[in-house]
Amino acid sequence: MEARECAGRVVLEALRLDLEPEAQVRETAKSALGLGVGGFILFGGQGEQVRRLVAELRESAGHPLWIGSDLERGPGQQFGGLPTLPPPAGLAAHRRPIEAATLAGRITGRAARNLGIDLVFAPVLDLDVEPRNPIIGTRAFSADERVVAQLGRAWIDACQAEGVLACAKHFPGHGRAVADSHEEIPVVDASRAMLESDVRPFREVADRVAAIMVAHVLYPGFGASLPATMSPEIIDHVLRGDLAFEGLVITDAMNMSGFLDAQGSGGRAAVAALAAGCDLLVYPEDLRATVEALEAAARDDPAVRARLETAIRRSETARMRLSDATCREDDSHQASLKLATDSVLTIGELPGWLRSERCVRVVAIWDDREQPGRPPFGEAFNREFEAAGWTIDDSDDARFAIVLIASTPQAWKGSAGLTPRTQEAVRSVIVTSQDVLPVAFGHRRLLAELGGVGVCAWGTEPTMERAAARTILDGAGAGP
Repeated sequence: MEARECAGRVVLEALRLDLEPEAQVRETAKSALGLGVGGFILFGGQGEQVRRLVAELRESAGHPLWIGSDLERGPGQQFGGLPTLPPPAGLAAHRRPIEAATLAGRITGRAARNLGIDLVFAPVLDLDVEPRNPIIGTRAFSADERVVAQLGRAWIDACQAEGVLACAKHFPGHGRAVADSHEEIPVVDASRAMLESDVRPFREVADRVAAIMVAHVLYPGFGASLPATMSPEIIDHVLRGDLAFEGLVITDAMNMSGFLDAQGSGGRAAVAALAAGCDLLVYPEDLRATVEALEAAARDDPAVRARLETAIRRSETARMRLSDATCREDDSHQASLKLATDSVLTIGELPGWLRSERCVRVVAIWDDREQPGRPPFGEAFNREFEAAGWTIDDSDDARFAIVLIASTPQAWKGSAGLTPRTQEAVRSVIVTSQDVLPVAFGHRRLLAELGGVGVCAWGTEPTMERAAARTILDGAGAGP
């Protein structure tokens, strides 16, 4: 194998159908294949469009490819026309959480295989222990490591039973950070004993999950002086040694500041991550520069060359767990809607006016970064109420109001709670309406900022809007 091809095999390039025209994505893919990449991470596109693209990539590659995607909230998180699921916190709030996690993993794994995706970057096994954390929150199952381990194990087993590989993240735990690794290098200044609780969910799945993603976070408690992604103290000593993990070790996205800032350039950081024990390097800031840096390092340093060869062998071993059998098609939309509805949490009593009124003001407040192509927030919620015979009153002086608040963990968002702008918008609804029911499309902690009573629907997908509306209508006996 040529040095450049060997170097490229450990890199997964990003294909952004959510941001670029398909023609441009195909040019990016062609250039990446020319550099011998080991695969791609996919964002966006419609289901059938993605299926065709993946098939063409595999046919033209000339070597096996990894096709991965972030599917923490189901296939519809990335791909249009496919079902979306509650985030892990929502699955944990389900009346039967193990069944919910199992179903979510099954739906995700089956849809991934139908698209040709073989590497699912999920589930998140971080602990939801820091309310100020701007990037984890509802992406975690729980603050309790036992619950995270139990539900993570159920999700992983169900997903991998569909013939694809799951990737637990973000080792050794991103939950205690108060900064976003997309923007900077977070430092988790916790003792080794405290960090052991963060590691526990990964320890519980180390014998079954195919891959583990390491975090761009610094952990002095483990004796590390670099982020986990490029720390042999964490990858070699803790993950490989203490946990005896034998699968693929994968970087978080390499275009994040938590990765780039550690070495001053993407190329040097990539070499450091490989040398520390990472087997797949995901989403480089500059693919060509990354491959050239790896190639040069392998040429000049026999230890780096040996690490490249080990990483490629691990990929070959991991592929033996994949299934070539055709995955049967099924309609998971109804199952995902029921799963979402059973995950919605009502805190306190629903207001009595829901039983007697059929007219309400619905105010939708978006507190997240923009999501191109997303239907207007509140549209799916309103449709459910209108189908039940309600009138949506848009006037500012309506007596009763439901305020929908979208606030979820997002990259580069920089905050965990409600922004001052959103807090003021909610206050203005409360002042102008006689009675207000808040509905949080985010963490249940958001409701504490608004008095503690309301409905928590966990995520902003239209499926969660429909689930929240049905929960309110059914709970108040106000359905059709």
